[in-house]
Amino acid sequence: VDSATFEELMEAQRARARASQKKQVIELSKIETKEPTRFVGFAESESDAKVLEVVALKDKTAVILDVTPCYAEMGGQVGDRAMISHGATSWAVADTRKTGDTWLHLLEGDDFPEPGTKVSIILDRERRQAIERHHSATHLLHWAIHEVVSREASQKGSFVGPDKLTFDFNSAPLTSSQVRDVERLVNERILENETVSWVEVPYEEVKGRPEIRQFFGDKYGSRVRVVQIGGEAGALNGFSMELCGGTHVRATGEIGLFRLMGEAAIAAGVRRIESLCGLEAFAHAVNDASRLVEIASKLNSPIGDVEKKLDQMLEHTKALEKALHAAAQREASGLASALISNVKVLAGHSTIVAEVPGADGDKLQLVADALKSRFDGIIFLAGSASPESVALVAASSSSTQSKAPAGRLISAVAPIVGGKGGGKPDNARGGGKLPQKIAEALAAAEAWIADNAG
Repeated sequence: VDSATFEELMEAQRARARASQKKQVIELSKIETKEPTRFVGFAESESDAKVLEVVALKDKTAVILDVTPCYAEMGGQVGDRAMISHGATSWAVADTRKTGDTWLHLLEGDDFPEPGTKVSIILDRERRQAIERHHSATHLLHWAIHEVVSREASQKGSFVGPDKLTFDFNSAPLTSSQVRDVERLVNERILENETVSWVEVPYEEVKGRPEIRQFFGDKYGSRVRVVQIGGEAGALNGFSMELCGGTHVRATGEIGLFRLMGEAAIAAGVRRIESLCGLEAFAHAVNDASRLVEIASKLNSPIGDVEKKLDQMLEHTKALEKALHAAAQREASGLASALISNVKVLAGHSTIVAEVPGADGDKLQLVADALKSRFDGIIFLAGSASPESVALVAASSSSTQSKAPAGRLISAVAPIVGGKGGGKPDNARGGGKLPQKIAEALAAAEAWIADNAG
């Protein structure tokens, strides 16, 4: 028997069998499985299960099991990752979603277990724990915002992943003091190692209790899950209580560390806080400390004196910038004096059309400003500070701008140097990338003034 050929043909047959088992599903409503997936992930991290169905959703293969410890993406919390195995064969679950009461385990790759197969599924516990730290911290953050910012602040959305959390709420911008106080309060509750517990109760018992936070626009079933921090487990007397279907730590001390990374607007009246917890927060703190050490080293300063050293450098930089600006103004004044000696009269108006070698737009503007104080007429200047750039500046005095608006002059000439520009009637700027065309542009500027300013 040719064993190698036999195995090759058998594998091809297995592939055909697998392909025939996987259904192509375009709409989730066409999934045949009606049995609800039994979720055991609040208490278990692994379970035995049976493959009920395998379906193709766009570019992913989804496996439906009768039992799973994997949390399906919902309520801002991302779905779990896991490993499905059968004997020596295993399949990686890249994400977990749900449709109705059916859990979809999205696999990596094209291979999949056949329907009816008895398998084991073990979730990525380390990743789940990181998610739980961020989710429980989201509840602490919500509570702290109510304590520090406003009792009227309400949650508008959230994202809970293994690497970070974001929390959206309606509020005016937070002050730096409020940000510090919120971060401090959350970390205080973490250090107190408060108990985190949850209980399922009839919705009618809690819907009228304002201390139990909930999304009033959401629809809830007859029974809801209340997650509480602090108080006695199941007694609904914690300092933080929310309707929540997500997974959480068992005590706030498991969160480890909470760092508030930023607070900013995402819409009118809606703010977003981004935070890190646990090892992610620790890693970020270590990176910040390393950067501070590096900065102190570059400044040749002890870490404790970095701010003082930076203040000194900033003051010195401001002084240098002021001195440079004064020098540039003096140079511009000298160039303006030289240009005034070459005034032309075009269409009955005093005109200065000239190139300022090596000048960029800012330098040309300084020269034009210096000319304005002692010249009544039309100004057009061009310069090139690099081999592939051209700067243009035009100015027109109050007596000439109605007939020769600076903006129109720049718009007419800039295409010659491969660019564009514009501005107001009294002052305009432009640019291009063809320095070899500056002489042509100056001639065109003179021609435009002669034709339009009369």
